[in-house]
Amino acid sequence: MLYPLRFQPICQERIWGGTGLRDEFGRQLPTDKIGESWEITCRAEAESRVASGPLKGRALGELCNIFGAALLGEKIAVGNSFPLLLKILDAQDILSVQVHPDDQFAAVHEGAAGKSEVWYILKAQPGAKIIYGLRPGITQQDFIAALKRGQLTACLHQVAVKAGEIYPIPPGLVHALGKGIMVVELQQNSDLTYRVFDWNRVDQHGKARPLHVEKALQVIEFGLVPPGPFHPDGNGLLLENEHFSLAYHRVTTEKIMTQSPAAFTLLTVVAGTGEIWHQGQGYSLQYGDSYLLPASLGQYVLRGEMELLFGSPNKPLHLAKAGQRDAVFG
Repeated sequence: MLYPLRFQPICQERIWGGTGLRDEFGRQLPTDKIGESWEITCRAEAESRVASGPLKGRALGELCNIFGAALLGEKIAVGNSFPLLLKILDAQDILSVQVHPDDQFAAVHEGAAGKSEVWYILKAQPGAKIIYGLRPGITQQDFIAALKRGQLTACLHQVAVKAGEIYPIPPGLVHALGKGIMVVELQQNSDLTYRVFDWNRVDQHGKARPLHVEKALQVIEFGLVPPGPFHPDGNGLLLENEHFSLAYHRVTTEKIMTQSPAAFTLLTVVAGTGEIWHQGQGYSLQYGDSYLLPASLGQYVLRGEMELLFGSPNKPLHLAKAGQRDAVFG
């Protein structure tokens, strides 16, 4: 019998990371440079395992094979790979200026899925900014010339952000998460990133991280207008694209919900605390927690004072190879 599934987060060390996940959520971190927590992931290099209940310790990929459509949903189970990746990012320094390819380019050049994603701003220091696209009128020639001169920032559109804002990041959009920002990131199951500029920094061994300018220039959509930001405006759908949907719900006392059998849901608590009740069993919902709600879950009840994000896939993922050949991290 399937139930709301909570997984053990997988910490990822990053050059721009820190201890924010410990400070914000009270989590134990293996180092003081943790930039990402992969909340729900089904990848060769990092696979989620159930944290509690009868299925404790079982890997997500194993559950997909065992339960099929009961877990994934009727329209998702026809794929051969788990379609989404859910993270929390803690940027204690600015990330590289980067871009993600779409599915077509990624399939041809990397043997992987492309990467569309969305950021929900959990918290931001006063004045914190993201890079969100290019300034109006910037051409590829302008971009290349500025990069050669070491003056790329003159081409970049910077936006001050606040907690609760939502920023879709489609393929082809130049972007970077800025210092002092923590986000929930829902994305396609891909970690394919092309770095354009990394602020001339080096790692603890004195080495600069690789750049991928040639490929980036092939996938950047010059003239692309950033599609956000926007705020949750009551309960309901916030974002829908080819790959996934994102919804927001505020619970003040109790809310009865019904899980769609078409596709699973990834639930994340972005404020407050409460519980999810299913077939007489309660499951704790704390700030920062994420759950996978199986497609066959049926009716459940949310109780407490909290704000929640609900992410669901809109299409199955088909990969030519079981191992994904992604590039690099932010």
